[in-house]
Amino acid sequence: MLPDKSDPWANGQSPGAQVESSAPPRKTSPRGCGDSKADFCAAIEKGRQDELALAQLAALAESEAVVRAFTCCDPASARAARDRGDDGPLAHLLFGAKDIITTAQFPTRYASERGEAERSRSDAWCVAAARRQGAVLLGKTVCTEFANPRPGPTTNPWDPTRTPGGSSSGSAAAVAAGFLSFAFGTQTAGSTIRPASYCGVTGFKPSFGLVPLEGVKALSTTLDHIGLFARSPRDVWYVLTALVGTKAEIVEARRPARILAFELPAEIPQGDVYRARTDELMNALRREGVVAECRALPFPTSDFAGLQKELCYFEAARLLLRTDDPHVSEEAKTFFGPYLDVDIASYAAAVRRRLAYRGEFEALAAPYDAVLMPAATGAAPAWHDTGDAVMNRFWTALQAPAFSVPLWRSADAMPLGLQMLAGLGRDRELASIAQWFHENWCSAA
Repeated sequence: MLPDKSDPWANGQSPGAQVESSAPPRKTSPRGCGDSKADFCAAIEKGRQDELALAQLAALAESEAVVRAFTCCDPASARAARDRGDDGPLAHLLFGAKDIITTAQFPTRYASERGEAERSRSDAWCVAAARRQGAVLLGKTVCTEFANPRPGPTTNPWDPTRTPGGSSSGSAAAVAAGFLSFAFGTQTAGSTIRPASYCGVTGFKPSFGLVPLEGVKALSTTLDHIGLFARSPRDVWYVLTALVGTKAEIVEARRPARILAFELPAEIPQGDVYRARTDELMNALRREGVVAECRALPFPTSDFAGLQKELCYFEAARLLLRTDDPHVSEEAKTFFGPYLDVDIASYAAAVRRRLAYRGEFEALAAPYDAVLMPAATGAAPAWHDTGDAVMNRFWTALQAPAFSVPLWRSADAMPLGLQMLAGLGRDRELASIAQWFHENWCSAA
């Protein structure tokens, strides 16, 4: 069993020190969601990558003082790289990398106030692959220290008094604010899907292992994933296939034939009338001839909420505390210390439950084009609270592919994401379905 103690990190991934900051009192102009004409695949089809990059640099100059998405960036270098005319499917597209992903061009601090910033001689695998395909690295994006839930300085582009989410806060906000074509984040609990929902952009967590983690600060050996943020599902799929496929592919939207939605137990919080919104969506799908079925969540609530923590904390304790890493805070050492004493048999039992649940989910999901759930518990909360990852933890533990598509707006006009899931390896199928929802159902920005 896990140690019986309070868990101040229950909404995120790992502990660290809070960054003190006050949010500026004005809004920026988010440029994400809904309209595929705003995505970079549309720019590529029209040969307007340069025009897009110039607009992004202008948005950066106008709004970064409010959004604070970057730990460091170099617009002049990005302009020079764009002017070189590099070839490749991602040519001239500006991107960012979360500050736990190493880069040769920029230092990596892991958002830590401890230790020195690290200068790598090489890029992480995902960054190197993107640059080989012609993409231009604009800078490093803010994350919470060692990917924990406590806020960094980044604000939500829709409302700077609210959080962009954690831990890939800067990556989600930079795409939402129109600074980047795409950005790399990570997800060990909900750090891609939840910020995408809060910021009103597409977030994608591929099947486990699809994108190599070389050069990414490890927190969990079986839960760490590279995540992607962009305007649309076809954008993230284009980037993914440029990185790991034989060629970049612009996926076509595909209308689903069968959809399943899980009804969550009362113990799982759902704000902003998510349940009613999902019911309305399912009824609308039925009117369009889609077989749209609802059923109760078939997994124990305790493991839905807690299995990922059980796996993560056992693994993180050994990865973070059995090293001499100067960036690990005393707070992290205090929190994770007891998990070094967890019996390996308890961990093995959690692994066996994970494998059993994954088999059950894949069998259940197989007849459907996608499984739907809220991407978060509601709209972005106040800036000091990075939000609750309970909607994402279990699916990360199952290592399944997941999208967040900005389908709705809350009563006060904040983005609300729809989470779309499928069995391991069904990433392309899920991308085509997500693109259909993006084109036909997303709220306009």
